[in-house]
Amino acid sequence: METTNDNTYGLLFIAVAISSLLYGAGILQFWMYIRKYHSQDSMVVKALVIAVLICDTCQQVLLCHAVYIYLVSSISNKTILPSVVDTLMIELFFSCAISTMVQQFYCWRIYKIGQSVVLAAAVSLVSWTSCAVLIAYSVKAVQLKQLAEVIDLKTLSIAANSLSAAADVTISVVLVILLHSAKTGFTRSTDLINRLMVFTFNTGLPTSLCALLATICIAAFPETFLYIFFFLLLGRLYTNSLLVTLNSREYIKSSSEHASREQYSLENSGRPRMPAAPTRDASAITIRIETDTMHDFHSSSQDLKSSH
Repeated sequence: METTNDNTYGLLFIAVAISSLLYGAGILQFWMYIRKYHSQDSMVVKALVIAVLICDTCQQVLLCHAVYIYLVSSISNKTILPSVVDTLMIELFFSCAISTMVQQFYCWRIYKIGQSVVLAAAVSLVSWTSCAVLIAYSVKAVQLKQLAEVIDLKTLSIAANSLSAAADVTISVVLVILLHSAKTGFTRSTDLINRLMVFTFNTGLPTSLCALLATICIAAFPETFLYIFFFLLLGRLYTNSLLVTLNSREYIKSSSEHASREQYSLENSGRPRMPAAPTRDASAITIRIETDTMHDFHSSSQDLKSSH
């Protein structure tokens, strides 16, 4: 593909525009989280949300600065266009931090649902490997002077995006399998778990697809900014994925609002337990099953007559 302003700096501008929209959506999700769940969640979850939002904000600011330099400052200084703006590469570290924190959060969910340290650790290892490769890529990228030299890091870029996509797909698949194994056979619990499975798949799909497209584009069109376009959106997608997951708990539990005699916790892989006193932990998703016993009145009447 021939290199033009449209498939290089034009894509960079479009990436900033879409990224800004996703950042706004993330801020809205954060506001909803503060209103509904901030007072209920543990300090660890609160710290995670704040840390992700700070990194997301820093990355967005750095990205906007880089695009401003390329598209505005370059008007009076044409030597800027082929050079590397430092903020464009520095933002890679914040993107790495966001993806790793969010993926580790999902690994924690795998542990809570499956109660398997080995399984959660194995998935976590894939995420940390992706993080290590991306850090190595970022360290080398900030040392570059010309944009044309970025192509020299093609192998590292493919490895980082491939591992990130693999981690996201693995997390989604493992969570879906664990949720499926938690089905109890009761209609209400099965419906709730099915909703959880669909939701889990949908929240992992955007990040997986974006990382995969970035990998394909760097391999097929390395002379353009197509791969940069998809990569720059990953941070916003991870942030929204985390916040949507936290904010959707009330919706997911809506089918189990009525009181019942039996409770099934997803954290215990669907094993029944006695009703417990309500807690303030909104992250625990509980399935309640109400069983009603019906007697045949006609049959009972005949039994009474026969007894006389």
